[in-house]
Amino acid sequence: VSSKPSVSLVTSSRRCLASDIAMSVGCCGSAKSPHGVDLSDQEEKGQETKALIHDEKTKEKEESDDIPCAVKVFGGCSFCVLLLMGIVFFGLKQYLSQQALQKMLYIDDADMMFGNNLTAAELVVKNWWPGCYETDSIDDFTKTCAEPCYSPDLMKKIWEFNKANPGEVVYYPSRTLEGIEQAKLGGWLLPAPRKSKLDTAARPRIVLQHGFTENSNKFRQTVGAYLLRELGYDVLLNNFRDHGYSSRSKAHVYEWGHSYPLDVLGALDYLRSDPAGKLGGKISSKQVGLMGFSKGAFTVLNSFGMDGDVPGAWVDSPPWMPKIVFANGAMKVLEGMGLGFMAGLLVDGAWDTVLSTALSKGIDLQKHLPKDSLLKGPDTKRLIYGVANMGDTTVPISQHTELKGMLDKYPEKYSPGYWVNNGTCKNNDHCIDHLERSDVYKTRLCTFWSKVFELPSGDCAP
Repeated sequence: VSSKPSVSLVTSSRRCLASDIAMSVGCCGSAKSPHGVDLSDQEEKGQETKALIHDEKTKEKEESDDIPCAVKVFGGCSFCVLLLMGIVFFGLKQYLSQQALQKMLYIDDADMMFGNNLTAAELVVKNWWPGCYETDSIDDFTKTCAEPCYSPDLMKKIWEFNKANPGEVVYYPSRTLEGIEQAKLGGWLLPAPRKSKLDTAARPRIVLQHGFTENSNKFRQTVGAYLLRELGYDVLLNNFRDHGYSSRSKAHVYEWGHSYPLDVLGALDYLRSDPAGKLGGKISSKQVGLMGFSKGAFTVLNSFGMDGDVPGAWVDSPPWMPKIVFANGAMKVLEGMGLGFMAGLLVDGAWDTVLSTALSKGIDLQKHLPKDSLLKGPDTKRLIYGVANMGDTTVPISQHTELKGMLDKYPEKYSPGYWVNNGTCKNNDHCIDHLERSDVYKTRLCTFWSKVFELPSGDCAP
């Protein structure tokens, strides 16, 4: 046996080296032979051939050495694919987490302060409306932009009603709770029309709470307050802290279940006490109710459970858990990118980022949740009414199912009613029924609140 290394072993080493180089430059570089080797030197090929012919043992050694080379190439390819997938996953996770913080936690001041310089009547004509979008005068409401969802005549009625019954902005404190900052709140106090100046009798009163990324001045609240006032109820359009006319908090983030229930209860206290006598003075707690849209409805559920003296609550499309609102929106974003299948891997982590970032600012977004707060309510069969839309793409119908399941489980605590619709208004499907079906909505409001306040319901027919 020659003392020199066999040609087969040399070429085998070269093959491994070639594989190493291929992986270092391109992970899975192409090859011209099954082993990834291209030997152009004819003399070397000849030597290799002779060696293979005359030395079977060396041939066996070469073949055994080729196996780890193939494994090495395959392993290198897999590693690079996994590395690329890891980079993509990390990038998506970071992107979704930042989107979650921007959409669910950080407040856009410009949007939250919308309409602060407008009168009640101007809030009708200088606002954003489905189909008609940004309007500047009553003439901007045309049949083309409004119908079939709502009529220009309805807009004119609300505008004229608000001109004749303008109301005013009032200020009051949030209710206190240890560990939570107290806020100075501001909202529209909108009394129902009086027949004359001598008509000073106190009327039932309702706190109407706006939803997520809105304030007292947006179109949903404008329509809701109009319907309630037409029924003869005095209304307080409350603003959460950091929204509308309310003060800026130290954390200055969306607080969800942290402080917002105390903001609603602060508005409730104001209506009960009427400190300036603008509504006829102090009134029984049994004559002041709560109503809310979307996140405002979520908060009303919390407040309703926390204060057992509230006689009734109307909730339109409340989320059961804040995470669901985010998860639903995140799924839309991922599906738009063709990555909906990754939602299960990304959403929980992004939401955890929102929770931890809020906690770092002293805010527990889940401090008060309806599933817990409603359990605290007294066994007095209080009235509550839930509205939902089967096609709601913001708060899915599953959230209404959760609420219904909870309320139906405790008949000793609650006497619930439900109304589930299915439709859109100019591509809007969330908290839109009171605009799209205003007459029916008003009739249902009348029937419900007449029962809550123990009033005759004979005038509730449409």
